[in-house]
Amino acid sequence: MKRPPLVTFACSCLLLAAALLSFPAAAAAGVEELRAELEDIFSDPRLQEGQWGVEVVALARGETVYEKNAHKLQVPASNMKLLTAAAALLRLGPDYRFRTHLAADGPVVDGRLEGNLIVTGSGDPSSSSRIPPGDPFHPFRLWATRLRGMGIRAIAGKLVPGAPLPAPAHGIGWAWDDLKEGYAAGVSALQFNENLVRIRVSPGPAVGSPPSLAVEPHVGYPAVISEMVTGARSARARMEIADGGNEDAITVRGTVPLGGPPLERTASVKRPARYYLAALRHALNSEGIDVSRCDVGEEGSGGAPTRILWTHHSPPLSDILPPIMKRSLNLPSETLLRALGMEIGGEGSAARGIAVVEETLAAAGIPKTGYAYADGSGLSRMNLASPRILVQVLGHMHRHPQFRPWYDALAVAGVDGTLETRMRGTAAENNVRAKTGTLSRVSALSGYVRSADGELFAFSMIAGNFLAPAKTAEEIQDRALVRLARFRRGAGPAAAAASGQRREQ
Repeated sequence: MKRPPLVTFACSCLLLAAALLSFPAAAAAGVEELRAELEDIFSDPRLQEGQWGVEVVALARGETVYEKNAHKLQVPASNMKLLTAAAALLRLGPDYRFRTHLAADGPVVDGRLEGNLIVTGSGDPSSSSRIPPGDPFHPFRLWATRLRGMGIRAIAGKLVPGAPLPAPAHGIGWAWDDLKEGYAAGVSALQFNENLVRIRVSPGPAVGSPPSLAVEPHVGYPAVISEMVTGARSARARMEIADGGNEDAITVRGTVPLGGPPLERTASVKRPARYYLAALRHALNSEGIDVSRCDVGEEGSGGAPTRILWTHHSPPLSDILPPIMKRSLNLPSETLLRALGMEIGGEGSAARGIAVVEETLAAAGIPKTGYAYADGSGLSRMNLASPRILVQVLGHMHRHPQFRPWYDALAVAGVDGTLETRMRGTAAENNVRAKTGTLSRVSALSGYVRSADGELFAFSMIAGNFLAPAKTAEEIQDRALVRLARFRRGAGPAAAAASGQRREQ
């Protein structure tokens, strides 16, 4: 028997109403199930002696999907770069460029600069193989072309650095035994190759013979002294940067086994301005500018500049920020802090930069009573932040017009940066965008993940004070993110509406 059209329509309305009424309950049940599974994941007994701090928030809804010790302060390691990068984008903007001024204090006679070439920097970190365009010598080659265009084919005076940035060069609370390592190089007004050298030692032809040494980039400064020995094939491979008082030399010690692979370390350069100008001299010579009589001078060794030659501009912040965040580069992040101090606070010091960061976060509703900001990179253990504070930063940036360059700067799971090898072959691959943070006994991960029905979550997961390998903490973080990436509230109208509220990526 066929039903009248009005009866059919009424039945359909009743069924739809029943579905709509039941959907919130079903969605709530789904969230409760998710919370239970995440609680199980973060109760992994392998990290039972440590402490987890976790918060996950559905951004469109403002709903806390999961939390565990979310308000507790922890050492966040390189997750502090999120605060630095956020302040840089908000106050400097994505088009900000570092400036380097070149000047002369003498005339040009018969193609020779009869005076000094004075280079005054603002900390441009982009002369690095890890920052676009990826060639640390790139600006120097451009400068050689400009010098030739100005009729300068030789320099009779010195290469002289301009005014330095205010001290200290290192972050507050940096460990003394980190300072010789490449990842702990100090900030300078002139910076070449992140103020570090890469040292590669290969075994010699026989036990006891001197190993071969390679330094990259090789510009003649600083001197690298090898006290390495070639050991037996069964010897333990060991290479360390030795502490020493010689500011112009780096010493490496240890053993490289016979027939084994080369050993590599990066070492910080103690006099970065001299390193920078040695690299400039090397590049100018390679490009046909006669610098045979040109030495590297100290700050203040030149006369008063009589002529400004030009100002060099770095790539924009939107190009510099992705390698900083994706690869977790410390020196460029510390440089951003000094740039904030210089451009907004009137002094290129870390202290003035910290004040600007705190002021910027306070304007975003994040009071400085909720965190402790000691440096721009997260290398200091004096930094403290809670997962809740980090999620608040992520949430604020999600609502801000600068969200696109911010989001694009984060590492992508299974694709690039410090997440390149993580979460591959899962629903989180090419989905999670996040910043890692690693110190001894600390593993942090904060960022964004999309659920199976398109909902965007901000999350922060910090493990601290644990004795298990760091890989264990990373495995737990990855399991949680895969579960979030697979989460689905439902297929009803409410889910579609929530999905439709999300910001386009």
